[in-house]
Amino acid sequence: TIDGRKLPANELAQLSELQPGMDYFEVTVSDNGIGFEQQYANRIFVVFQRLNVSPENSGHGIGLAICNKIALNHNGLIYAKGEPGAGAVFTVILPLRRS
Repeated sequence: TIDGRKLPANELAQLSELQPGMDYFEVTVSDNGIGFEQQYANRIFVVFQRLNVSPENSGHGIGLAICNKIALNHNGLIYAKGEPGAGAVFTVILPLRRS
């Protein structure tokens, strides 16, 4: 599922990485895949890091690292929440205008 919304100012206070006074848009992508342990949530954004290396799960560990770099280069952020066997939710927050 993909969803998007303008991020309310009161929620920005919880995200210290973002600049106050700017308008942001949040995009969430959720799935019902294999999920992951929350303790590895930051590790999945490191290049060539894969949490599951079984043959059924293809990939090289660069896709989310690229997404992270794009978000950071646009003064935004990306984070993930997961649960093994229940899927994951990926959230990207980007400014509506360039600073």
